[in-house]
Amino acid sequence: MAPRTRVAQVLRPLARATASAPTAASSRVAMRCIATSAPRLLSASSPRRATKLTTEMYPGIKRDERFKQMSSDDVAYFKELLGSDSAIIDGLHQDAAADIEPFNEDWLHKYKGQCRLVLKPGSTEDVSAILKYCNEQKLAVVPQGGNTGLVGGSVPVFDEIVINMARMNKIHSFDEVSGSLVADAGCILETTDQYLAERGAIFPLDLGAKGSCHIGGNVATNAGGLRLLRYGSLHGSVLGLEVVLPDGTIMNDLCTLRKNNTGYDLKQLHIGAEGTIGIITKVSIQCPQRSSAINVAFFGLESFEKVQQAFREAKGQLSEILSAFELMDGKSQSMVHKVRPDSKKPLEDEHPFYCLIETSGSNGEHDYAKLESFLEDVMTKEIITDGVVAQDATQLKSLWSWREGIPECLGHWGGTYKYDVSIPIKDMYAIVDDISAKMEEAGLIGETDEYPVVGVVGYGHMGDSNLHLNVAVRRYDTAVEKILEPYVYEWIADKKGSISAEHGLGIAKKNYIGYSRDETTIGLMKQIKNLYDPDKPSCIVHEAAARGASIGGRPPYEHYSPVPHQVNHSSASVSVVPSHGVPGSAGLNMTLAPGTSLKSEQVTLLVCIMVGVPGKYQGCETCRRRRVKCSNERPFCQKCANSGRQCEGYERERVFITGTPEHRGRVASHPRQPTSSASSSRRRHLDSEARSTPEITPERDTAAPFAPAWEDHIALDVQGALDYAFLTSLHIPPQSIVCQARQNQAELQSWKIASAPYILPDVLSMSIDGTLRLKGRCMAHLSDLTSDKEKAPASIAFLLEVSVQKTTMESPVQQLGPHNFVSFPNHHFFARVFRPLIVDWLTVPWANHPKTLLDQLLDLISFVPPLLQQLDAISAAAATTPRRQQAQTLLGNCKALESRFDQWLTSAHEETAEQQQQCYWVEETASALEAAPFAGLLMFRDGSTALMFLYFWMSQISFHRCIERLYTIIFEPVIDMFPPAWPELLPNLELDDLGRYQQTHELATSICRGLDSALGYAAQPELLLAPMTTALNLFRDDNTNAHDGILEIFWLEAFKSRLADKGQYLASMLERSSWVELARF
Repeated sequence: MAPRTRVAQVLRPLARATASAPTAASSRVAMRCIATSAPRLLSASSPRRATKLTTEMYPGIKRDERFKQMSSDDVAYFKELLGSDSAIIDGLHQDAAADIEPFNEDWLHKYKGQCRLVLKPGSTEDVSAILKYCNEQKLAVVPQGGNTGLVGGSVPVFDEIVINMARMNKIHSFDEVSGSLVADAGCILETTDQYLAERGAIFPLDLGAKGSCHIGGNVATNAGGLRLLRYGSLHGSVLGLEVVLPDGTIMNDLCTLRKNNTGYDLKQLHIGAEGTIGIITKVSIQCPQRSSAINVAFFGLESFEKVQQAFREAKGQLSEILSAFELMDGKSQSMVHKVRPDSKKPLEDEHPFYCLIETSGSNGEHDYAKLESFLEDVMTKEIITDGVVAQDATQLKSLWSWREGIPECLGHWGGTYKYDVSIPIKDMYAIVDDISAKMEEAGLIGETDEYPVVGVVGYGHMGDSNLHLNVAVRRYDTAVEKILEPYVYEWIADKKGSISAEHGLGIAKKNYIGYSRDETTIGLMKQIKNLYDPDKPSCIVHEAAARGASIGGRPPYEHYSPVPHQVNHSSASVSVVPSHGVPGSAGLNMTLAPGTSLKSEQVTLLVCIMVGVPGKYQGCETCRRRRVKCSNERPFCQKCANSGRQCEGYERERVFITGTPEHRGRVASHPRQPTSSASSSRRRHLDSEARSTPEITPERDTAAPFAPAWEDHIALDVQGALDYAFLTSLHIPPQSIVCQARQNQAELQSWKIASAPYILPDVLSMSIDGTLRLKGRCMAHLSDLTSDKEKAPASIAFLLEVSVQKTTMESPVQQLGPHNFVSFPNHHFFARVFRPLIVDWLTVPWANHPKTLLDQLLDLISFVPPLLQQLDAISAAAATTPRRQQAQTLLGNCKALESRFDQWLTSAHEETAEQQQQCYWVEETASALEAAPFAGLLMFRDGSTALMFLYFWMSQISFHRCIERLYTIIFEPVIDMFPPAWPELLPNLELDDLGRYQQTHELATSICRGLDSALGYAAQPELLLAPMTTALNLFRDDNTNAHDGILEIFWLEAFKSRLADKGQYLASMLERSSWVELARF
């Protein structure tokens, strides 16, 4: 335990420094101006390699052809407009490469554009005239401030015109009473802060690059900085803005009042917009009073848990005077010391973590007393191991240099991969360890030049959960990038963090916005962008996209592909795409026929076909599906808006027509394409059958929707001919799928499934921790496409491989997003294979296929795992009043979900009643199953109904146990109240029949009684594993606690063997056929 004398020794220098605080206040105005400008942040000790063009680093980004090339006339106009030669750097008519280079390249030397003209307007009117002209002439521009950004947002990519705001650097007014400052966007942050210091105020933002950055750029990127803990973000500090919109319109919202509640607060849209919807020209900002007493302490700590404890104690004990709490790991401080060996380290010993605390207030004695009490407490509790306190302004500046000097020193070896992220504090540092371990595992980190990585460090602002993850490298290397991206963003998304805390998106992160924003939010951003800049002629930002999709181009690194894996054949290329069918070349053209699939005895009959063809019909997706004429307004049609429907936009470029059964859906304007003789033969066979059975009529009209995904026989239009395929899925080892040699290059590549004993996979149940990783291959066996001598029935098979990983990142299927799983075979894979295993994906694509009761049930089941996780957390907590209240809140959520389950069950029985059918009925046990410990087996009307009720009973076992446990927790005596008060439940939380939730044994019995019938129907027998295992585990628990359920256990173990036999049967069927690969997931 730390002795009290040590605490006194630490605090004695603090007392001397505090006593002189009033007289030293003015000298501290610029005490933290070390290495603040962009040029000074570059290390001169390492030779710098030539920076690659951004277009070379991001080859997927293409120049928008709507932008015209700059001409001599354009340059002449700007020269006439701005007048002074110093306001223009003309690289079009003269060699000005050296002058333009600082504007073309960022200070990290990572991004470099090809700009040939730099404009430096001197007023808002100049900016307005420039943007108006560029908007009319379709010239692309990039607004630029101090060019100190870290994500490439302030430099051009191609030949955009740079609008640099450096000449607009005037401070217009400052009200010393209210603290409101009005200044041009080009004012340098440090200069502005010095101006305010002379008047007793402080700018509510502090950055390491304050010697170069502009306040307009700070606002445009919503910079955070070192003072956010004390003064909050710029969204709260900025009072008003003057902005020039892309078409040259000036928006004057330069209010200097803190209260202005008249309509929409439009300035908030421009804070953090990075200049995408307008250029900020003036800023009105609230500047607080500058503190006269400033103290800084520097601590060493032994673990990140100790860091969290120190921060919690600092917030509690220093509260109103705490202005900064900075985190640095030991690796970052070691690297700073390597670059600055002459600088004396603040602490003698090495520590895994360091923290810097700054306090600022108006009463030195009061601040000293609070800091003395805090230091004594944390050292007595052994939270901190060692620490020092600044004795004067020089030492205060020196301590801050060990924090602010990290970015400069990390670039000493050649470069730095920088990630500015927000993460919940408890997980804030874990990503540093993860990335460091990955680099070591890949053999990329070391002390010599053969290793590209020098080290992985983490530092940042503990006060706002903002971590700067930096990877210091000797050179930029593709192998390093493959490890970093998209893993870092996936990691952040899994922790519900933000991929950009204060640096913005720029070009570095614009492709990954979907990891922090959902599709609805991104869609609204697009609408805002289109509203402000419909022609997109004057903005640096491309359109936002959902997770995995690029914004104006592909992701920056070639190794990461956001689209499904594509399978290449010699004469056909089939990939999973969001359309009604799988597009192919002349070798294969397969689409899904609409309408309900026929029964097994009718699979050879012809039905009406809807064919997708290129056409001139224009309209939104909603109107196309309704088959009504669309009014074609952009971005959303008025017809949908007037009818109250949601317009789905204008993305699809295919139309769908229907023809007669005799012509296979073809009409005169779109004749049948030439096909192979085998296809023609099969079509003639179907034609003769159709003509010989005229009494059979199609069961749907021509506008019928596609069949539900749970139909086991699906209708396919293969090269103009109708075929019915049996759909199944099975776990097959990847090594069992063997590629067959082709006799000639014109054939499609075919595959065989090698003979191997079928092994029932591990339990496939609801994944509540996200560790399940599912890979799949969609294979098709169609007689026209294979050369099998034995003509086996047509089949579509999803061959699966499941693995369990420690990571909790979203799987590639989830990253792709619902829009990629609208149509066959994507939709069938998602609905029948992926979703029953990983049910916590709430957004489901049902645009084309009707949603069945089973799909609706899976929607409800998806809410159960989060409830169980909350229950686990509540159960582990001590029995207190807050715990009881949490249990009551969770019970309310459970009761709401219970009512939806009840509604679903009523709907399931009502639907079958309307069809004059029963969902299931009891049948006496057959002689072969006389050993079953049940009165009778349940027989279902079809396989989908069987799965539906088995999964319902399975979910209710866990769900009812959850409600019963919550009810017990609520009525447990609490330890923080005496005498313990009896809980008062709201009427909606009362349990009228507690016995209902104790009948899980009956639910498990129902599962057992229904498994036999379900197995008979099962096209995907492995889906029965989850309900079977749930029932088996319950009976095993009963046997352990009450020595009951042994017969049920024996019966379920025997059923598991029968389930494996069914899998072996399907595997044997698959082995006898040749297959064509349609897609991989």
